[in-house]
Amino acid sequence: MSEDNNTTTTNNNETSSIFSEQDKELASKAKHEYEAGQFDVCLKTLQKILESYPDDPKVLFNIALTEYSMSNYQKTEIFKAQLNKIAEKLNCVSDDVTTLEEPDQCTVFYNMAVLLYHMRQYQTALVIAEKLFRLIGQLDETLSWKVCLLLTELDLCTFQPDNALGVIAHLDKLLAERSSPPSNGVSHSPNMLNDNLEILKSKISLYKIRCLLMRKSLRTCKKELKQLQNTNLSSTNLTYARANFEYFKENHIRALKILTNNQQTNPSAPSLQKNSSHCFYNNLSCIHFHLHKSAFALFYMRRALTENNRLLIEQLNSTDKQLIAHQINRKYEILYNLGIQLLFKHQPLAAFECLIEVIHIYSNNIRLWLRLAECCIMVYRSSNEDIFKLEEKLKCVLQSIGTGFHHKLILGNCNTSTSMKRSTTNDHENCSMEFAMICLKNALTSLPVITDADLQKEETKLYPAPPGNPMRIGDMLSLKCSILIAAAYVSLCLNDFVLAKNYSTTLLSEPRASSGHKYLARLYLSESFLAMNKVELALTQLDADTVKNESDLSFKIPITTVDKGEEKPDTPETTPTVPKADLVNWSPRDARVGQAIIYYNIAAIYAITHDVEKAFKNFNLFVNLFGKSQPAHSFQLKFYLDLLDGNRHRLQILLKENFGHLTSNKSFVALPTHTHPASTNNS
Repeated sequence: MSEDNNTTTTNNNETSSIFSEQDKELASKAKHEYEAGQFDVCLKTLQKILESYPDDPKVLFNIALTEYSMSNYQKTEIFKAQLNKIAEKLNCVSDDVTTLEEPDQCTVFYNMAVLLYHMRQYQTALVIAEKLFRLIGQLDETLSWKVCLLLTELDLCTFQPDNALGVIAHLDKLLAERSSPPSNGVSHSPNMLNDNLEILKSKISLYKIRCLLMRKSLRTCKKELKQLQNTNLSSTNLTYARANFEYFKENHIRALKILTNNQQTNPSAPSLQKNSSHCFYNNLSCIHFHLHKSAFALFYMRRALTENNRLLIEQLNSTDKQLIAHQINRKYEILYNLGIQLLFKHQPLAAFECLIEVIHIYSNNIRLWLRLAECCIMVYRSSNEDIFKLEEKLKCVLQSIGTGFHHKLILGNCNTSTSMKRSTTNDHENCSMEFAMICLKNALTSLPVITDADLQKEETKLYPAPPGNPMRIGDMLSLKCSILIAAAYVSLCLNDFVLAKNYSTTLLSEPRASSGHKYLARLYLSESFLAMNKVELALTQLDADTVKNESDLSFKIPITTVDKGEEKPDTPETTPTVPKADLVNWSPRDARVGQAIIYYNIAAIYAITHDVEKAFKNFNLFVNLFGKSQPAHSFQLKFYLDLLDGNRHRLQILLKENFGHLTSNKSFVALPTHTHPASTNNS
């Protein structure tokens, strides 16, 4: 709030036209006393001026600000009440920005915006700052700079880097005018800019770097970082900017070195480091997460949450509740990151607990709704690995009855993990597939409409996604496809086949959808048609020729989303390289396996229609392509096909090879009640 003091001194200068010479001297004296931190002496000086001008709003404002500074910026509510009284004298209302019409009213509204900024009411503060920016030509130079800096900060806090860059361009213009000699030979008016010109340049450069990082324009950001480093400026903000830049370039080890070195070698601001320890651990956790060190990542993220809680408790127990204390709490940002990490660590219930608490704060985050749905899906079915286990394969033979000639085997159902299952039986009743569908519908409702004009601006068009950085069009298109395919899968699990068909069809009609999304959409659409007894339509969606190589199973949208640059390393240092790997192992990845799954589904459809010859043909293609380790339900389909074919001898051989401890040479197989095989859901 020291900036408000400068505003105060400006007000004193403005009132000098109506002050007597003695009052002018008192105003100048009060200014120097305030800047020296002698608030009690400054207050006495201002009260002397007030005796001559008891109703002057500018003098009253200076007194209110001095008293607020004397309280170490703790009596915020009292200061706001005083601002409201001063606003009434200026014929405006500080809580209603529409009443801001005159330049004399700007100081009150500016301070109100600063208060709202520190209280993290960014949107309300932004409305005031934007209105002040429209009147900037009528303000004095010092207040104009403060309004621009505040507006830039608010644009960044609300994830609007393009707007912030526009204000920065205006600041660069003002800076150039200030640095160049005046054309009329008259020197610039002396004010706080004279002594702080270099500091302002560095601050503007840091703002520009933050904007470029948020927009992921890394090439331009690198040039700006080099220019700023050449000024020998060393600050915590610059260090974090450098680490963030390396993080976006996926140089995670270098980013880790920058962060840790700064923590060890920069004891210049111990109070700042003490109040930002939770941010430091959060950043460490994010880096370790991308280094695939999930244990370290979770440890540091939980440490960040602990540090955040400690700082909050200290503030609650402290009598010095300063205004800046509102900026300390980062609970929900940390919970968001922790929930994402737990989800990728296959701990869906713990992730759900974190994210469900965050959704109340960031309800407009479309990706967060998808993550909540993914938690429910993972609880319902964590992976496809269990269908390759021996115990699942043994479920194909449920029971052995009788001996000798009357020996019979009852076939079981190895699809119990996915059929007729409801996740409401887990520890958290809300983490169900029904809730997943609600989340996905919310996400679909919140999706923006992307027009052809937007696609032409794919490098500049941004969509907010707090608490993360804004998303570009490519990210938004990929998110839309992920939501649609997840909705199709959940609909199938809930036996809502019409809805599954609609979601799959919508995805297939999306021209920018990835080949991997379309591959899954065809499988889900085929299963939807099959459940609705539309066999021919189900078969038309299954064509193994659509999968020719690994790129046909890729989930990458053919659009540029990050400008990583292709420049060579700046220094010849030998930084250890970490092999690039995705955070999730998608399946299938091999084109042969992708084709095999299609052949299996075709075989299952022909088995249901009792076309044994075509079913065997496609099943053999599946076996040849898939390899030795086959899923459990493939054995069930083989049993069923042999029974349809009436080939008892071949069935006996198959049973003996795979389940020899349960069978004999004279066994006969009795079918269970549910004999029809199901096509494969590949989530």
